[in-house]
Amino acid sequence: MVDSVKNRDHYTYRCQVCGFENVKKRIPHSGVPVTKLGDYGSNATPTPQAYTETDTMISVRTISFQAVSGSTPAKILDSHNKFGEAHFKGGMPINVSTASGTNDGDYTIASMGVLIGELSLSSTDSLTTETAAVAGLVSIYRRSYRPNITNGCPLCGTLNSKL
Repeated sequence: MVDSVKNRDHYTYRCQVCGFENVKKRIPHSGVPVTKLGDYGSNATPTPQAYTETDTMISVRTISFQAVSGSTPAKILDSHNKFGEAHFKGGMPINVSTASGTNDGDYTIASMGVLIGELSLSSTDSLTTETAAVAGLVSIYRRSYRPNITNGCPLCGTLNSKL
């Protein structure tokens, strides 16, 4: 008689740290979830990867840039006061893209840095002073982080239990 169900080793593996049996493929007729695998070292946490969302928060030709001046932080200014409508928030990481290319880059809005026509940036950010006419079309995107989700071994928690 030929066994139609494959050997259990085809569906499971043992954690290299504690020996616990983990599921690598869904076992037929079983509700046991597949164990997620990782290879991030012993109990290490993977670093989230930054990415720029494709949704533009604002894209206009009325934005100018103001460099740091003494204790005044760098600022992004909008003469049409559209920042409030675009739902910017303090502490938000953003990506700026300009037609001139001068102030392109990643920045962080200061914790209390959102006004209707002004975004104050964190103290570590710097800009080059530039008028709206020179900057041209300016697009601002929200920066987010793509989390690395993994469970590793459900018994010992190690993420270094990859096959």
